[in-house]
Amino acid sequence: MQTRHVGNNWVPFLGLSLMFLLGAAISMVTARGNGANAAFFVAASLVVGALSLAWLWKNPSWWLAPRNHYLYLAGGTVAALLLSALLPFLNGAGPWLVLGIGLMVYGRFEQLRLLITVGGAMTLTGFLAAVIHADVWGGALHLLTAGIVAFAANRLHVLRHGRRRETLDSDPGFIGSFEEFDPNEALRP
Repeated sequence: MQTRHVGNNWVPFLGLSLMFLLGAAISMVTARGNGANAAFFVAASLVVGALSLAWLWKNPSWWLAPRNHYLYLAGGTVAALLLSALLPFLNGAGPWLVLGIGLMVYGRFEQLRLLITVGGAMTLTGFLAAVIHADVWGGALHLLTAGIVAFAANRLHVLRHGRRRETLDSDPGFIGSFEEFDPNEALRP
């Protein structure tokens, strides 16, 4: 039996976070001006998308919207990724913007504000990467986005699996009793 839960999205978010970390490393090595490499974003997004699809096939999310909406979103996101990578005025940050907007729409479909907020933050950092032409700021925006997405992955994981609890060193029968019991005291008049 498959359990549908929005927290199952934590693995795709972890993949997105790793993608932005790798993007930051690539932007540090190649001098692109703003730290965004459109070809990397397109290729990495397709790989992360395929791995996320495999994960969500086994561990489905809520999928509250009709199935066709998700298919249109996936097709539109792939087409927009390819098209935005070709636009020179976005300075390589076009796919970054598309991923953020796609994540906001997906969050609307799943009716979870966390996804919408992370998508908006990703769109904002992508816009800043398109406008700012300094390697240091581009790398910093990559790291900021990776941190935001990793935080969201953690929140989704906690939402799905709960928090780890501290183990108790006492007898399980003692749970709920906060007073010590003296058997001799019960026998006294």
